[in-house]
Amino acid sequence: MGKHLIMRAMQGSRERQRGAAAIEFALIFIPMFALFYALVSYGLIMALMQGMTLAAEEGARAAIAVDRSAFASTDEYMNTVRPRVRDQVGLSLAWLPDSLKTHVLGDGNENVGVQLSGDVLQVQVRYANYADAPLIPTLVLPGIGPVPRVGTELLAQASINL
Repeated sequence: MGKHLIMRAMQGSRERQRGAAAIEFALIFIPMFALFYALVSYGLIMALMQGMTLAAEEGARAAIAVDRSAFASTDEYMNTVRPRVRDQVGLSLAWLPDSLKTHVLGDGNENVGVQLSGDVLQVQVRYANYADAPLIPTLVLPGIGPVPRVGTELLAQASINL
């Protein structure tokens, strides 16, 4: 008889636990999904930023191949260097999908900034209005907020002393 009572008590315990797994899953799913989504989305953004930085560096290196002393004025030099730098940045970012190229490079790579200040040439690659056209959609999760949290624009730059 004691054995029967123990079995009955265990069976009642199982019946009370029947929905516990579903409740535990529901409580754990949101933070785990947020963590997974954050890892993937920040990873993609970091890969894009790394690519943009590498492209800016390659563009700055392309400027070295043009002899600045061969030009009578800074304007003539910049008119020769600017397209060369922009072309190199475009080649370095050729792996981007066309929709991203439009945001980052613009038509004919005109969004790539090339400026000369004294002897320092600066190349800027900018993903303007990132918040309006994100690489991966931003999710707003309850209790957590937006994932990923990224500024309004992404900027990569490189400088070289000529």
